[in-house]
Amino acid sequence: MIERTVLEIARHRFWAWQRRNAVTPRSQLRETDQLLTVLEECRVRRIRLIPTPIWRRIVQLLGQIDSRYPQRIGIDRSVEVSSEVLFEAQEALMDEEQRRRRPFPGKVVPLFRSDKS
Repeated sequence: MIERTVLEIARHRFWAWQRRNAVTPRSQLRETDQLLTVLEECRVRRIRLIPTPIWRRIVQLLGQIDSRYPQRIGIDRSVEVSSEVLFEAQEALMDEEQRRRRPFPGKVVPLFRSDKS
């Protein structure tokens, strides 16, 4: 009995962790916000090229969202181009999140029949 309870608790913890760390449009949107903040910091400090670890993460995240975004960035590590593509990716993520949260239309059942016979 105790062993079964311990296994159930472990299973619940595992799935709770999975839900918390799942990649969703909302979590990707949060990450793009963080990356845009870093890019703004680069712009304020007048750093022309994005540092390599940050640029790699930008390209990786954009690849998860859509394969066309990394192709648009190419090898350009400039702040302006990366910011522009991240903004476009955010727009796509917001649309996806809105579609995901919109309820599915249910089947409409007519209440009254209008049989004109």
